Amino acid sequence: MKKYAFLPLCFAVISILSYGCSSDSDSDIIIDENEDQDDLDDAPDSETYFLIADQQNNEAHLINYDGDELFNWEFGQSLGNDINLLSDGSLVVCLKATNASITYGGYGGIFRKINADQSIDWEVSYSTDDYTAHHDVEYLSNGNIIFPVWSELSQAEASEEGFAANYNLNPESIIEMNPITEEIVWEWHAMDHIIQDYDNTKANFGVVSENPNKIDVNYNYQTRNDGDIMHINGLTLDEEKDLLYLTVNNYSEIWVIDHSTTTNESSTNTGGNYGLGGDLVYRFGNPETYDNIGESTLSNVHYPNLLDTGNMLAYANDVFNNQSQVVEYELNPPYQLIAGQDNEPTVVWSFTNSDLYSSGLSSAVRMDNGNTLIAEGRDGTLWEVNSQGEIEWLYKTNYATIWRAYVFYSEDPAVVALGL
Repeated sequence: MKKYAFLPLCFAVISILSYGCSSDSDSDIIIDENEDQDDLDDAPDSETYFLIADQQNNEAHLINYDGDELFNWEFGQSLGNDINLLSDGSLVVCLKATNASITYGGYGGIFRKINADQSIDWEVSYSTDDYTAHHDVEYLSNGNIIFPVWSELSQAEASEEGFAANYNLNPESIIEMNPITEEIVWEWHAMDHIIQDYDNTKANFGVVSENPNKIDVNYNYQTRNDGDIMHINGLTLDEEKDLLYLTVNNYSEIWVIDHSTTTNESSTNTGGNYGLGGDLVYRFGNPETYDNIGESTLSNVHYPNLLDTGNMLAYANDVFNNQSQVVEYELNPPYQLIAGQDNEPTVVWSFTNSDLYSSGLSSAVRMDNGNTLIAEGRDGTLWEVNSQGEIEWLYKTNYATIWRAYVFYSEDPAVVALGL
């Protein structure tokens, strides 16, 4: 049975793209807020909750379908994007460090774990003059945290690596830390895995198209005016397969690396469960990055959301020129990257709409009812769409800018631990 709800906004024109399905009208979905109460007997389940990272107010909120705030976290300093609500009701949050020297959009540098009673369990910093953590954090089953980091290379240092631009470079690294001891237990650095075809007198020279597991350090330098050429903005670790998925916004693709390597192996192209060291095990979304064939399905991208099915949802920010799309990929590890061959995964579902657009931020998660919750980040709007691409709920939140939205249910241990 279709669900309905009060909506604070409605769109005059709806255009939906879904594999094998389209809809020209949403008139049977959107209800005017002045409709009789009898028409709302099928209102959405009040025991479905939405956790929102509110960048506008530097807070996090747990709300229901009506927008009622059930729980609130005030951080007392600027939000550095991601939040993780854990099963014991504690929240791990990224915050902005006051001493950060690399301050592109999404920078952070501080991680804090806040207990369900709002006391602080621990806080760690990863920010100096030479590096800054940013965007995302994942809390692992072993109690460690894993997050992306920008580092600083001078123009001279970058030039020796074959970088073609005449500015400092801020390449990406991934750090896994024990937040109690602050020990770095694993790390990966993109600069250990680059290739360039710009200067045969410098390091890493080779043919990009013949090395699909390497990162072309000069892929987009001509369109950039700063050193943030990669801009990893999301990460998800598949702990069962020990594969780490990274959304790389300025390459418009998703990278997959082997987390089973030792730190020493991760700096090479051998070792680990997949035999490639820290080279890319797989990549998809934009085969142009390595001069390969296949359809590009991403143009800027956020949140590599690995589903229980093994598929992945991603928010493609600008696929249709100021129009976003949510894409679901069928993933089939173990992966292969073969030069000159179409290595792209199958797109099994997608959704877009002429009014769905966020140039940055944003997320998509799969709900227990099979629907997909989309957070339109720069507009603060939540969409719930079903597998046929029909809009079942549309809600403009009170928060102008949101990083992501996650779904929880009243029986979830995290919600119970909060006393709700």
